[in-house]
Amino acid sequence: MPLPDKIYTYWNIKQQQLAGLCCLLMFTGFLFSRALLSIGMIAMVLNTLHPKQITHCWLRYRSSPFAFCCLVFFAAHLFSGLWSANVANWAAVLQIKLPFLFMPFALFSLSLEDIRIRNFVFYGILLILTIGMLYSLHPLLAEPGYLQSHLHLPSPVEGDYIRFTMALVCGLQLVLYELLYQKEKKPSGRTAVILALWSLLAVFYIHFQAAKSGLVCFYILVAAFLMSYFGGKRLWIGILILAGVAGAGIASLFYVPLLQKQLRSIAYEKKIWEQNDTSKFANTSSFVPRLISYEVALGLIGQHPLTGFGAGDLKEQMDAAYIRQYPAIQEPRRIIPHNQFICTALALGIPLSLLSLVPMALSPLKRKQPFPERANFLVMCTGLMIEPMLETQYGIFVYLFFTLLWMRVPQRQATEASTGG
Repeated sequence: MPLPDKIYTYWNIKQQQLAGLCCLLMFTGFLFSRALLSIGMIAMVLNTLHPKQITHCWLRYRSSPFAFCCLVFFAAHLFSGLWSANVANWAAVLQIKLPFLFMPFALFSLSLEDIRIRNFVFYGILLILTIGMLYSLHPLLAEPGYLQSHLHLPSPVEGDYIRFTMALVCGLQLVLYELLYQKEKKPSGRTAVILALWSLLAVFYIHFQAAKSGLVCFYILVAAFLMSYFGGKRLWIGILILAGVAGAGIASLFYVPLLQKQLRSIAYEKKIWEQNDTSKFANTSSFVPRLISYEVALGLIGQHPLTGFGAGDLKEQMDAAYIRQYPAIQEPRRIIPHNQFICTALALGIPLSLLSLVPMALSPLKRKQPFPERANFLVMCTGLMIEPMLETQYGIFVYLFFTLLWMRVPQRQATEASTGG
């Protein structure tokens, strides 16, 4: 039965910014509330079902290789229930991965061709990220000695400082787009200054938080931008600037307290690893636990290379292997491998992971691709290689949200941006 015409007065495709509001609701929930994140996702899906736009969304969805790969990735985890022993945990994993089923379709309703809606979404995201940074930095005012007793600043995203710093790197991409890559009217002088100040705050925070994953993604973004902007005969300028930025980053190791702590921790753990002092493995928290997780996981993959253990048994099998091989390492230190490709191979087996995760990771890459999309591809692939990014709700949100966002943003080539064309 068709909807009453009166409904379209309030649910109007040409005038409504409901999809943008849903995006900001999701992003606010990402930082501060799982419930808001879920509500925003559901509202986004419902908004996509508008009778006057559902056909357009379906056509975009159907023609998107990335959306198809997301569907295959979800189906692979669904199929693994046939050999997953822990059915309850398998169902919980499927629930976490539900966004792969509906989020691509939902975000194709976002009309970012409209500069008003795009600015509403972009500047809204930057404002929410600013609130997140202020929330994280606030304890320094209340407790000046906070850094003496903590390895990281408190973070929104339920303390997930890795996903938060990666979101800040993605926020820097939004700023670069606004200043250099958009097709329409450039920001006013005052707005450009505000965007520049936001970028300085974000760069300061990423280094001050000293999250290794966030720092790696930041420098990947910087290298991608410089190589793109100063391409061709001016490439040497980009290389010189990159060397200067890298030098400043190295210098910050000697002045930023949390980076100094990380450096001492890495040196300590390097000594333990080289001496193979297993009695001290349980007291490490940086790269030694990651190396141990790789060793444990690769051994398990070798036992079931074709099928894996099923999506519901990944953590259970890892814990059992830790107990056998490293009994001194207690539950909080028994991490799953910080590499999404290893995690997926452990859950689904090598063949199914090659057919599901690898095509999905590579599908956003195109032959002729402007900087923002290419940079996002590099940042997300980096995240997949150094984090179990798609094993948590927040990691999945960052991956899907920004990948799909750039698929909806009108682009122009980096050569045009660098020449002012």
